[in-house]
Amino acid sequence: MAGRLLVVWRHPVVRFLAFAGLGFGFDVGLLLVLKYSTPLPAFACVTIAFWATYAVNFVLNRYFTFDAGHRAVGPQVARFVVQVLGDYALTVGAVLGLQELGVHLAIARVVAGGCTLVFNYVLYRWWTFRRPARETGAPADVVGAGDERVSPH
Repeated sequence: MAGRLLVVWRHPVVRFLAFAGLGFGFDVGLLLVLKYSTPLPAFACVTIAFWATYAVNFVLNRYFTFDAGHRAVGPQVARFVVQVLGDYALTVGAVLGLQELGVHLAIARVVAGGCTLVFNYVLYRWWTFRRPARETGAPADVVGAGDERVSPH
């Protein structure tokens, strides 16, 4: 049984979903703490919770999900910033739009997060933390080249 769980855990999508769930819980928790314990408007609460969560998420995904901790962090951070700016725009737009329709803030955030989950996995795996051609033996523009390697994490 433990061997099967280890095989499942080794797949990046499983680790991504596990860390995404933890991160999302942190995001919504922080969002609600900010909303109900500060005078900040919803936009500011969503923004602070979003960026705090993504800082933690970057580290978890870099080291544990996509085994990219041994590669240069600079290019990863540059790609990550572009990715997260797109995700941020989608998230804030969706949350505020849903709130205007009368949806509770936490529910709106859950819906927005669900909508961006696939978007983020694809970008993390094949763009933000992509393996350079010299590691995979394939041209750098081949999507997913060399992804069959199993991470020790």
